[in-house]
Amino acid sequence: MPATRSPLPRTVNTQTKVFDTHHGRILCIADIRGRLSALNDLAREVNAKAIIHTGDFGFFGMFFFPLSFYCLSLILRPEANSLERINDRTLRHLTMYSPLIPSAQRTHLLAPENPPAVIRSTVNIELLSEFPLLLAGQIKLQVPVYTVWGACEDVLVLEKFRSAQYSIDNLHVLDEATTRLLDLGGVKLRLLGLGGALVPHKLFDNGDGSATIAGGQGTMWTTALQIGELVDTAQRIFDQSETRLLVTHASPGREGIIAQLALVLKADLTISAGLHFRYATSYNEFSVQPDFEGFRHKLALGKDSFDKVWESVKTQVDAVIDENQRVLLDKALSVIERLPPTQPSSGPGATATGEEPAWKNCWNWNLCDAAYGSLVLDVKEGRVSAEMKSQGMLFFSYPPKTKTHHVQLRFQLRVSSYCDRLCHAQLERLCPPCAPKQYPASN
Repeated sequence: MPATRSPLPRTVNTQTKVFDTHHGRILCIADIRGRLSALNDLAREVNAKAIIHTGDFGFFGMFFFPLSFYCLSLILRPEANSLERINDRTLRHLTMYSPLIPSAQRTHLLAPENPPAVIRSTVNIELLSEFPLLLAGQIKLQVPVYTVWGACEDVLVLEKFRSAQYSIDNLHVLDEATTRLLDLGGVKLRLLGLGGALVPHKLFDNGDGSATIAGGQGTMWTTALQIGELVDTAQRIFDQSETRLLVTHASPGREGIIAQLALVLKADLTISAGLHFRYATSYNEFSVQPDFEGFRHKLALGKDSFDKVWESVKTQVDAVIDENQRVLLDKALSVIERLPPTQPSSGPGATATGEEPAWKNCWNWNLCDAAYGSLVLDVKEGRVSAEMKSQGMLFFSYPPKTKTHHVQLRFQLRVSSYCDRLCHAQLERLCPPCAPKQYPASN
């Protein structure tokens, strides 16, 4: 993807962050969901120099007093309260997953007998996000945070970042027009971001957003023009010496269109959010597809889903877009048409002449929620290594008796491996369900 001169009258919002170190660690997390005070703690735990976040950051606002009081009308601006614009279904979803709501209160609010009005009358912005505290300066980010927006955010809050009305130290919102370069550990890491959910039938719907950004009623999604502008941005700043990292909310593992985008951008690495998974995943397409045609089939499915929508709206879109939007649309269509040619193959794992390099060389990480785990990219001497940590699933199930009772007996009687067999008879007599099944029953 050589650098090209775009006909669009715009400049790319790009900055380079040079870290004063030959070795740096980057924490990668998903779905912090408004618990922004935890970001500093999470970075400190792994000694991270920066954080990359893949969406559902918690971009929700409320009424604020501006730093200068020259215009009191700003205080009561109608767009300030995000809660009023969130529909009932999205509000219930946010309530279900918000880490700021106590467990007992969440259970009560989500009870089947409670109508949406109960949730709406109880939940306020403080229970959904600490973003107001971050904006007011009561929470300060100690390391740079690079994030895309997720599926559940307020589009009007993001518009304020786009228009520079909002600016927060160490917070960088990656989007189709904004990119950042991290220089650390001998690697120039170029961050390219695409926010929002990928919903094929909304690719040409801006909702309440303007320009290429789209969203409404507490949700945000990707548009075709957004994809086209990201391609334009990547072409403008292309540098062969950089390592390209694509940060998306939607996963290229599930969405063929996102995988096609990674091909067009020539991404070396991708990081995306999961669907509330308890484990993060690490893979390249060669490791999970039976052959190259399996990879190509996923891309073809993405193209088919787009084509169905495009055919139904093409006439309407052509009638309303201007010249600049036409350029972006053409670039988006180039992504959709980016299908590797069919390759001859002699079986699984076969290598075909001229096959797509990303088939084996692009590495992908799909993250679990921040509450359950994280990924750390350790960059040193030009090498990017990865460390993943996940809380995992609970596979042990306790017997019907009181859990504390069983745990205490096991702790008291299973003191060491030497004592296991000696105390088995006593353990079986006190509480048969606690007796290890690998030992024969005592007489």
